[in-house]
Amino acid sequence: MKPVLDAVVKLVNTIRSRGPTHRQFRDFLQSMQSEYSDVLYYTKVRWLSAGCVFERVWQMKDDIVSFFHEKQCSAECEMLEDTEWLSNFAFFTDLLCHMNNLNVKMQGENQFIDDIWAHLKAFKLKLNLFAGQLAKNDLSHFSRLNSIPSVNEEKLKNYEDVLKKLHFEFERRFQDFSAIQTELDIFTMPFNVNCEAVRSDLQLELIELQSNNHLKQSFLNIPK
Repeated sequence: MKPVLDAVVKLVNTIRSRGPTHRQFRDFLQSMQSEYSDVLYYTKVRWLSAGCVFERVWQMKDDIVSFFHEKQCSAECEMLEDTEWLSNFAFFTDLLCHMNNLNVKMQGENQFIDDIWAHLKAFKLKLNLFAGQLAKNDLSHFSRLNSIPSVNEEKLKNYEDVLKKLHFEFERRFQDFSAIQTELDIFTMPFNVNCEAVRSDLQLELIELQSNNHLKQSFLNIPK
């Protein structure tokens, strides 16, 4: 992903870091009645920055190409006219958007650890789904990549490998959550936990809890 990120950041900096070019670009967008008024800067310290930058450049790629062609500086945006590079850009833009959705969910207020873990588990399942679908040339959840004509099988295999590696990283980084899954289940769904699977000092109390229908009904009525 780094080569694609570097190219996108360089492109954005070419537009925004040069005062006259930046003004001309914004004027050009206004004259074209573009939906957007500018590209976004990439900031390493902001969680969602890369995904937002990629998505904005993807949405504005035709305007960017037209602008540099009009300035007779087509070399600045030649990668946006390279189908092979565009397929990589499209894939990582799609993937970063999925990751941004995860980040937004995890930053929500009033979340407990089991809520965070639920989001992470769901994302790991999604990564498995994505990898399996790419292996079958199914781009249902990669709309930008799907817009690229004739993505070859070798590239799809590379993207599948990226997803598998990302899944492995999620498994590795969050293995501590998996190790305490039973303990988390006691608090999130205590009436479904197998008493024999929990620590011995909790077993008797858990049996008492699960046998109390009034407590069970009260638990089920708690607003989620």
